Amino acid sequence: MLGLQIADIKDFTNKLFRQEVFDRFLVPEAAFTTTFSIAIDGSSISEEGKTVCAAWGDLRPLAFQIVKGQTLPKGFKIVLRLNEENTAKTLASCGLSYGPEDVAGLFLNIYYENGQIRCTTGASLTVFSLDKTLEKEWGKVICRFLRHHQIPFEEV
Repeated sequence: MLGLQIADIKDFTNKLFRQEVFDRFLVPEAAFTTTFSIAIDGSSISEEGKTVCAAWGDLRPLAFQIVKGQTLPKGFKIVLRLNEENTAKTLASCGLSYGPEDVAGLFLNIYYENGQIRCTTGASLTVFSLDKTLEKEWGKVICRFLRHHQIPFEEV
């Protein structure tokens, strides 16, 4: 797991809520606290009985409507998961021995609280392993992603 502190909150939230930077990520869950609290379950069951998640691009307009306004939200938590296609590409590019079927999810958790945005990365496997290489590589991928999109951050 990697912890990151976002340096420019205004720029980050603009990219998160108003631009397409994170749109291809899936959203298993999100929660927002303004004058009220809203929880979003982004998962549903397909006709084949498989659990599927909505893309952030589909939920982003709703999330923007929730957080926009005269006052800042008190907090939010957004769990993003890399989609299956990009999970397979990430595994291949990192040269890892895991197959896509071995990975339950590669996650980016975004927290806004007390005027700060923090992110954590996480990797979940469907197989038992003490090896933390996937988590470390996923952290590196997220750091490259943020740099590519000119999102300044510090590791915490």
